[in-house]
Order: sequence, then structure tokens, then C-alpha cells
Amino acid sequence: MGVSRVPKVLRVPELRCHRLLLAAVAMVLFLAACSEPATDDAGNNQDDSTDVPATGSDDADDTGNEDTDDADASTAAAPAAPGESNAPADTGTTAAPATPGPSDDGSIVWQHRGEPWFLGTIPSAAVAADMSAEPIKIGMINQEDTPIGSFPEVRFAAEAAINWINAELGGVDGRPLEFHWCITPFSPEQSQVCAQEMVQEGVVALVGGINVMSQAAFPILEQNGIPVVGGIPAGLTEQRSASSFTFSGGSSGGLAAFMKHAADNGADKAVIAYGEFDAFEVAAADYGAVVGEYLGLDVKLVRFPVIAADFLPVLNQAIEFEADAVVIAAADSSCVSIMKTFKELEIDAQLYLVGACAADHVIEAADGANIGVVFNSEGPPNDADVEGTLFDEVTNRYNTGPAQAAGTVGFRGMMNLYGVLVELGADAITSEAIIDQLRQSVDHESFWGHPYTCDGQQVPGLPALCAPQQTLFKMESVGEVEYVSGWIDTAELFAASGAGQ
Repeated sequence: MGVSRVPKVLRVPELRCHRLLLAAVAMVLFLAACSEPATDDAGNNQDDSTDVPATGSDDADDTGNEDTDDADASTAAAPAAPGESNAPADTGTTAAPATPGPSDDGSIVWQHRGEPWFLGTIPSAAVAADMSAEPIKIGMINQEDTPIGSFPEVRFAAEAAINWINAELGGVDGRPLEFHWCITPFSPEQSQVCAQEMVQEGVVALVGGINVMSQAAFPILEQNGIPVVGGIPAGLTEQRSASSFTFSGGSSGGLAAFMKHAADNGADKAVIAYGEFDAFEVAAADYGAVVGEYLGLDVKLVRFPVIAADFLPVLNQAIEFEADAVVIAAADSSCVSIMKTFKELEIDAQLYLVGACAADHVIEAADGANIGVVFNSEGPPNDADVEGTLFDEVTNRYNTGPAQAAGTVGFRGMMNLYGVLVELGADAITSEAIIDQLRQSVDHESFWGHPYTCDGQQVPGLPALCAPQQTLFKMESVGEVEYVSGWIDTAELFAASGAGQ
């Protein structure tokens, strides 16, 4: 297990990514993309032979890990009491926080007491979990430590949520949550080892991370009845799994929303360009294009290498097609090139990009080429939403590492899983009970997202997608953000168009 260290206090960046949609491969950041426009702190616009990966097991020696200060070790240390910064934990079990002080001690709960949120109203006072009680074990498999796509912020955000739950929300009926994570560097073998580790640890559920090689992990998780709640559905295996529940529409939801906006704004022809990855191809051909054609658009599909850096050939095809709308689903590393090339070519069309392209560092590098581009989000079009503020405050105070950007995915997934645990009650929590509770959900309130329905029918052929609805926004000028849609009900679009059927 690693040794915890004192972190620097992190500032909340001006732009916080609101959620999901592709980064390791173009597919992943499309899913992880959903960004929320820039706001200020007040919420105003602005196999066994393989190497064992880092895991959240306390038995580090048994898994081949040294008991050293290894950043990949996965047992999380205790957060500080309200009002203090917490120590980062490169180890994998979340320990008990200090008991909060009086009701006016500056806790996050106290600051927002009585305000409405997804569980009714925020409690009137902070209460710590009883760390002498039996913990409820939660796991995560997350892709990190690889140049192909590393997402530690998803893990850090989920851990911040757990730290806050233990420190201020009393755990679940007094029982603390204990976090076990396993890091996989874009490897099917290590993804499989991670799944085996989760079974050995006895976790009741996983909060979803980002794992492009999840097809190696899911058979083990399914055989052992362990649900995965939230996260980025990067592959078809997890999108089609009966034990996966994501508060997302995946890439299919994003593409459908773009088609709806294009049609509503007078477009006749649309190009959907996508990386050569199975899940992304299905999303483009079986969902996005079908919805577009249903809405009266002439749709052209354009494939490009998933690690493409030059998008001039793609944009030239859009010009030749005389497209009115151009949708390009690419990794965030490609966003600046796409926007600048699009601007230099003076293409007379609406450009649609995934929300990851609206991240603050991308916008800065775009140097104005982002103006007028439409981005997607899976968060509510409401800058004053208290849950967005809670995300900022909790990840700032209880973080163990940078938790913004795609961290919204980990945080939302953990909070919604927490809601399920609270509904069940501590004594009734089992993996089977969690699955049953989620399958029965209909228009259930979600943390900082559209209400979810996990009946497996929201996106035909992709039963794991519980909340495919999207919102869209654009940047009209530097620092100025405008929502260009309310919630777009992509579930209705899929049903009406016959997409995925």
C-alpha cells in the first residue's frame, strides 16, 4: 500500500466538464466529453501470466505490489474534517474521516443545508460515518498510466465523493464506504486481473471508470453478479451488459442530439465523422445516421484512423458534400487542429464537437477558433444548479488528486450509487439488491443529470444506457457561453426513428 502525502490545495478551474463522452481512443473521449460551460465559483456563466496492475487491495504483497509509496497503489487514506484539506491517497481504501464539528463548522453540508437535491433536501448538519462499523466495499477499474488515454481524475472524483459521504453524510446508516480501485493501462489482460481483484475484495458494486478494454473485465463481473454503476461506456460489451448501468447516452446519444439540432436549424446535409472503433461505428451508422435521416437529413459517414492528427481530408469531404452540419467525434488532442482547420477553410456549416473539446486548456489553445462551435453535455442547462456547485466544493476540499474534467463522470456515478445504497438501507445491501433496485428505476432523480430509467429500453440494443438525454451549448465569444437547447430527448428519437432495431 502507498503512503499518503499532503496535497496542495487545488483551485476549481474555470471550465468544469459536466460529464461524459472519448480520449484513449476517439470513442472514449466522445463519451467522456460532456462538458459544462465555463462558470465562476458562484456558478455563473463563465490471464495470470500477465503483470498484476495496481489495485485497491489491502493485501498488496499478495498481488505482487510492494508496500511502498507507489502512486498506483489503491487504498485511499482518510479525508480531513470539514474545512481542512485532505491527504491524497495513492492507496486504495477510504478510511474514516474525523468527526465534524458543530453544525456551523463550515462543512459543505452546513453551507447547503435544506437545499433541494437528488435525494430530497440536503441534511441540516454534517454527520460522520462510524468507522468501527462494517464497511461497505465499493470498487473501480480505471484506465491510467498510459499515453493512449489516462483518466485518473475519474478515480479522484469518485474518491472525493466517498470521502465526503463518510465525513459529512454519515455513510449509509452509519456504515462507512470503503474504496478499492484497480488501475489498468489499456490492457485486456490487466483489465481481467482487475476484475478478479474486485471479486477477491468482496465489493458489492463498482462505480464505473473509463476502461477501453472492459470487454475482458465484464464476463468476470457478470459471472459474479457484480454491477457497474456509472462511468464511461467505452465499448459495446459494457453498453450491452445487463449488469452495467450508466447515466449516459454514450456516443449514440451525443450524435442523435447533434442531428436533432442540425435539422431544427435548417440543415439539409450532415457529415458524421468518426474514428475506426467498433462502438463508435455502431453509434454513427446504427444510431446517429438513422436519427438524422429520420429527421430529413442527407447523412454522409466519414471514417478516419482513431489516432488521426490531420483532419484536412475529413473536412475536404465535408466541403465536397456541401454539408450544412459537420459532426466530428475525436479525441481532445485533435480538437484544436479540427477547429483551426475548419476556420481556415472558412467552411459554411455548423461544426459540432464532443464536450471534451470545450475543456479549458483546449479552448485556450484554440485561440478563438472555438467561437460558434456547438458542444454536447449530459448535465442540466442551469448554471445555478446546486449539485454542480457541490461537485466543485467537494472535489476541492476532499480531493486526493485533480478531479475535474472527466471527473464529473466518477462523481455522478458514485453519488447515484450512494443514493441506491441509501434507498436499500445498510442491512439490505447486496450486489443483487443493487441490480434489482436500478432495474426498477423509472425517471429516477440523478445527481447533476437527467432523471434515469434503467429498464434496458432507453436505447434499443444498448440496455446499459439509462439516461441518453443531452443538452447543447456554444461559445459565442471569448468567455461567453450560450445554451442552444434544453434537454434533447434522444430516447424518443431512437424510438421514433427505429435506431438500433
